[in-house]
Amino acid sequence: MAIIDRKNIGFNSLLLSSSISTVGDGIRTLVIPLIILYLTGSTFLFGLIYSAEFLIWIISTGFTGYFVDRRNRVKSLSYSNFVMFLLMTCVSISFFVAYSYFLLFIVIALIGTSIGQSFYNPSSFSLLPDIVHKDLDKHNALISMCVNVSMIGGYVVAGLGFSIVSWGVLLSIDALSFLISAIIATVGLRKYSRNEKTEKVHFWKETKETFSFLKPQKVILYTIGFGFVFNFLTSGMVIILPTIAVENTSIGSISLSLFYITELIGMVLGGSLIAVKKNRRLVNYLLVGSLGQGLVMVIIGLSLFAVGIVVIVVSLILLVNGFFSEILNIPLMVWYQELVPRDKRAKVINLKDLILTIPMVVSTALMGYLLDHYSEWLVIFIFGISAMIISILEYAFLKPLLRNFRVLSQCPP
Repeated sequence: MAIIDRKNIGFNSLLLSSSISTVGDGIRTLVIPLIILYLTGSTFLFGLIYSAEFLIWIISTGFTGYFVDRRNRVKSLSYSNFVMFLLMTCVSISFFVAYSYFLLFIVIALIGTSIGQSFYNPSSFSLLPDIVHKDLDKHNALISMCVNVSMIGGYVVAGLGFSIVSWGVLLSIDALSFLISAIIATVGLRKYSRNEKTEKVHFWKETKETFSFLKPQKVILYTIGFGFVFNFLTSGMVIILPTIAVENTSIGSISLSLFYITELIGMVLGGSLIAVKKNRRLVNYLLVGSLGQGLVMVIIGLSLFAVGIVVIVVSLILLVNGFFSEILNIPLMVWYQELVPRDKRAKVINLKDLILTIPMVVSTALMGYLLDHYSEWLVIFIFGISAMIISILEYAFLKPLLRNFRVLSQCPP
């Protein structure tokens, strides 16, 4: 059975739009942390800035799902990409004409892109089941694989270009990727855009309906609850990796680029496993993925003792981490797409993202503080061991519920 239908223009457009914008995401993800660290020299301030971004994400995510479920999802994709294009264009220009305000523009852009992603992500997530109708695990895996390959391209450009071309030029490439993505989504998904219904949003009524729907959905509730704790323990990686690259290697940009690239290669391998594997039990992938990520965090803490070869050691560890990350996330996406009806899909995924982002607001700032004041390897080791314990508990709760779970051939209407 083919993984994709080559005649499915909608799916191919969604895949291409996501992949192109991700090239810019890769550039931004690598460049902005390095810029903040080089300009401020403080992991604590770095953590505070990202905590502010997560906080804005939480606030916006609480509302955007309502609009995505009741409005034109294709337009949500296109408009959010266009707004993010404008934001990153302003950041790029500020580097050349208002450098003293450059860091301020970066912070504003981080907040703005967080809001934009809170529209884009649930729109893409909600559209996919209506475009492909079946084999959601394979199609999710394929999109994820292509996105990760694109992210690698962004990291290569950013890693090589960070010390060669100006930061403003790199961020302008990010802006351009959003514009191209918006055009592709508008043109390639116009068929689905015509079929989208626009309805009035009733916040209170839809909130009650959503929570009434979720009340008996134990699979969703357990994954959200355990995910909350797991994210608190593992989200500090966004602080750990740039810190290791800057403080433990001679060329921070190249080292961080290599870290991210090897992790993405692992994610591509993990996605390919799910894309081709038959007779799979997704709950087992969930256990291996989450347990493996906790173990990787433990080993990263110990790798700091590998003086002189820390780049090689951390890169190999992150290759494995990427593999575990992908086989953890894809089962969750499939369960949510299968179990949640179309008119609640964006609200539920945004509610999940909202709850799972809350611990990041505290965790990133806390991790930055702990790394500044205590032994790096010990802090990372403790967080990693705790994540492994949570993984085992989650599996114990979910396995009885998913014992007879079958991936449906078609999502609920």
